[in-house]
Amino acid sequence: MFDDVSGMAVHCAERFRDGVRDSFGAAIAVDVLDVILKEIDSLRVLGKDFQRQILDIDRVLEDARTIQAKDDGHET
Repeated sequence: MFDDVSGMAVHCAERFRDGVRDSFGAAIAVDVLDVILKEIDSLRVLGKDFQRQILDIDRVLEDARTIQAKDDGHET
């Protein structure tokens, strides 16, 4: 999800920068757009880490279910 947002934000920032003709526009690009892009990238990384943790938790839960099934005398 954040990959799509990141791609759109980068595209919009590039289009804005292409139209900048003065120091005010340049300051907006640096002080606002760059900060937003960094935040989106941080969220993208956090989202990927979160997805990895979900997979790890799912794996542990599946292992626990398998162990429980064996202890109950049922093998799945």
